Amino acid sequence: MIHLIYFSSATKEMGEDDLISLLEESRDRNKRQNVTGMLLYKDGAFLQVLEGEAKDVDEIYQCICFDERNAGNYLVERKEIEERNIPQWSMGFENLNNYQPDDLGAYSTIFKKGATPEEIAKHKDLAVSLLLKF
Repeated sequence: MIHLIYFSSATKEMGEDDLISLLEESRDRNKRQNVTGMLLYKDGAFLQVLEGEAKDVDEIYQCICFDERNAGNYLVERKEIEERNIPQWSMGFENLNNYQPDDLGAYSTIFKKGATPEEIAKHKDLAVSLLLKF
């Protein structure tokens, strides 16, 4: 089993209806493939972790990379895990636009506008911690 964490940018600002549609699709597919995960969204940026069998997670991630709703996919981490960190959700979700920057503290570094893949990589542990916080 693996977990895969990636960061990407939405190709357009996602409204509530767009996010609901994305979540419904993700949850259906993840259930079919026994993949669990958590998706965070803030100001046009996504941070997601997917957990499950490697072939299933990799297949879903490849589809995400080709999804026209996002671009600039950056793989933060792909590693083997003993057990799921997020076993309860086919796809948990949190819209961080509902939080003030002070609510996120150091985590806001990950969603800083214009953050480069190198900057995100420097804060990989922070990204993992944020995903598991919710």
